[in-house]
Amino acid sequence: MTMLDLFVTEFRQLRAAADEGPRNEEGSRLRRKLVRKEIGMAIVALGAMAMFFHAAQGFAFLGT
Repeated sequence: MTMLDLFVTEFRQLRAAADEGPRNEEGSRLRRKLVRKEIGMAIVALGAMAMFFHAAQGFAFLGT
């Protein structure tokens, strides 16, 4: 759980820095980094969902 808290905290800081950053090269770099993190989080979430779905199917088989 601590790892998730650390990730969320870092993500919030990155989002704030990208929003507050000036519209120059540094701000653009932070916004691109933020988009890559959002894509990565979506992929991880889909993978976790698939894993839990697969586990639920296995447990349902045990119950029948």
